[in-house]
Amino acid sequence: MKPVSLIAAAFLGVISLAHLLRLALGLEVQIGRAQVPLWMSGVAFLFCGILAALLYREGRQH
Repeated sequence: MKPVSLIAAAFLGVISLAHLLRLALGLEVQIGRAQVPLWMSGVAFLFCGILAALLYREGRQH
């Protein structure tokens, strides 16, 4: 596995876990005056988690 692929997969995994933590704790995020809904972290958790798993799996095959 190339080091860059491993680093990218780990980075996406950490981001995914951060979104899961936000969901679990119910933390509010505000950008300017707009509040980011919790469901967006659910989508981001799934998206980043799936990308991390696919990238890790692809790197292990070569």
